[in-house]
Amino acid sequence: MSGGHLSQMPPFFYDEAPMFSCAKSVKHSFLAALLLPLLTISWAAAADFHNAISLQGFTGLLNTPNAYVTEEGKGYALYSNQEENKWRARTPHQDNYLLSLGLYDHVEIGGRFFDAPGAGRDLSFNGKLQIPFIPRDSLLPQFAVGVQDISGGKGANLLRTYYGVASKDFWRLRLSLGYGTGPQRMEGLFGGAEFKACDWFYLVGDYDTRETNLGARIVTPHLFGYPVNLHVTVKTSVDYHPGSFEIGAGLQFPLGYTHHSTTPIELPPPVRDEALPRETSPSHPPAQATSPVPPPPQEKEGERSPGVTAGLLSLQRKLVDQGFQNLRIGTMGGSLLIVEFENSRFNQNELDAFGVVAGMAVAELPDSIRELRLISKKKNIRMLQLSAPAAPLRDFYRDAASLGELQAVLTVSETIGDDAGATYLEERGDSSLLRSSLVLYPGLKTYLGTEVAPFDYLLSLDPELYLNLWKGAVVNALWDIPLLWSDNFDDGNRFRSDRHESRMERLMLFQAIKPAPGIMALFGGGMVTHDAYGTANEAVWLLDEGRHRFRVMQLFTVDDDDRRRESYLGGYRYYHAPLETYLEATAGKFWSQDTGVMLELKRFFGDTALTVYYKNSSAEDHQNHQAVGLQVSLPLTPRRDMSQSPVQIRGSEEWSYSQESEIAKKGSWNYIGTSTGIKPVTPYNIGRVFYNRDRLTEGYVRENLLRMRDAYRTYGAGNR
Repeated sequence: MSGGHLSQMPPFFYDEAPMFSCAKSVKHSFLAALLLPLLTISWAAAADFHNAISLQGFTGLLNTPNAYVTEEGKGYALYSNQEENKWRARTPHQDNYLLSLGLYDHVEIGGRFFDAPGAGRDLSFNGKLQIPFIPRDSLLPQFAVGVQDISGGKGANLLRTYYGVASKDFWRLRLSLGYGTGPQRMEGLFGGAEFKACDWFYLVGDYDTRETNLGARIVTPHLFGYPVNLHVTVKTSVDYHPGSFEIGAGLQFPLGYTHHSTTPIELPPPVRDEALPRETSPSHPPAQATSPVPPPPQEKEGERSPGVTAGLLSLQRKLVDQGFQNLRIGTMGGSLLIVEFENSRFNQNELDAFGVVAGMAVAELPDSIRELRLISKKKNIRMLQLSAPAAPLRDFYRDAASLGELQAVLTVSETIGDDAGATYLEERGDSSLLRSSLVLYPGLKTYLGTEVAPFDYLLSLDPELYLNLWKGAVVNALWDIPLLWSDNFDDGNRFRSDRHESRMERLMLFQAIKPAPGIMALFGGGMVTHDAYGTANEAVWLLDEGRHRFRVMQLFTVDDDDRRRESYLGGYRYYHAPLETYLEATAGKFWSQDTGVMLELKRFFGDTALTVYYKNSSAEDHQNHQAVGLQVSLPLTPRRDMSQSPVQIRGSEEWSYSQESEIAKKGSWNYIGTSTGIKPVTPYNIGRVFYNRDRLTEGYVRENLLRMRDAYRTYGAGNR
């Protein structure tokens, strides 16, 4: 049999032994001891428990779940050598690789791959929902429902069960009781107990409807100051060779870092024109005077005081030193400062660039400036505008407690304000014309749980070159250089056809245009793949400040054998800012010429994105294929890269890796089949390059203003 497979997108695309007789009596006494306390009220104070991963992959005890989930924004990775009782007589050993992720406050998702020689291999997914609205300190127990082994197909669901479970903490004791539907696991009443001996040591026992198990768990404090915990579980079965131990060991880790900070900032004194009166604001207490402070004089077109000009020139020099390009700095009406900039260094997140520019601007503001307007560019195309009065922005950079005041007066929009009458510095900042970036990142193709091996891999180096031409135009070239691979990629072996010699995979010219706020198109043509030429185009339309997005994609290629490939897709995406969650549906004809639909749920944790997806399409073999998968996308480059002069060498701002399993048809196995649901979008695309991985929207900016402040603390204020 075979499981699913784990693979990066193509390089040119961005995509049973019998039970002993004593088991029955043990079951009855064990469950009776659990049921009575769950129905009583305890007034003892509950200790904080670590919600650890079980040996089955869901949060729980040993082989059964409890009513808790992996903490939001945390992940668990675990290896276990436990053998399933239903086939332990047929296999000499079993290797289990488990993953659990806290997707939301009450939701966890996870996966499991096992290899049991003589019994088979399988890749499956788990999910658990903790019932919300029950306070953690309530007298009521917590409740959760879940499913183990989402893969489908008769015979493919080797560990399938649906379950409900309740848990209640009594001081240092946590009791759990649940019911599972089976038929593969937990068929009937199950339960268990956890005793917290100390902060790092737990005693655990459970009954999983087949056997009673006892064990211990160790959870270490943070390792070396990082928010990572080591987790070790030791378990033995009371019903099968008691004293023979099986283990599980792994790590708990954060899924992303938010870069938030609440420490006040020490700002350098601003450059002032002493001839001008000081601004009256909370940041600048009024000087003692017997008469009112007059307003600043209105700037006439083409005129500006020497002090203000000196401040603008100083700001421009500092921004150039930071690596910002296509700078355009000026004033309007004597009280508005306009700063246009293009970021090429803070490639993890465009908000870092906004934060550094805003922080340096308020540090240099003359007293006459009452408002600041920041305009970000990409490939010299103006993308987003942030505007705010100077006083609350300055206060926010001094003290994060004034975040609410800034949010109340901040405006974020793709509509760029009219600058007629503005006076700009004659000298412009560093131009991006003919500047280039060489992006280095790994290419990784893997096969997990095939009929020939539990795991195969092909690791390559993918250098990618970007050369800026005129406004919105870029030349993009990609190479793929195989470096290391498993034996099955060797000559004469099963996957040899998937390994090629070093070659150029893509050479294309892209032209981006933005005809109106919220509407953008990207046209690409050239060598789309190593053996095919054609076009790859897309267009997006953002509404309601980015909450809604419509997208169309088109591809047409002709290869060396005159074979044609066409792809047409349309999609809709909804963004919910408070949870940084994206829901997207895409339908049409995909890259592999399959037609169907793809549904995605994406959640950001800092700069790491987790995507859960479902595919349903009809391939060229005239068969319907369904699959579920999990993709992680993260930056493989520092928060601030080297400057782009003359050639910038950096890592990828978004490297993606996915794992999926085909949902097998009834009566069949979930073998690896035809690749489906691949979008014909290159890494140089609108969402990634121009919209900050689809995060350059008002909702995202407002929810992450603290990151702007943290960026200035880290990289501004004299840090180059």
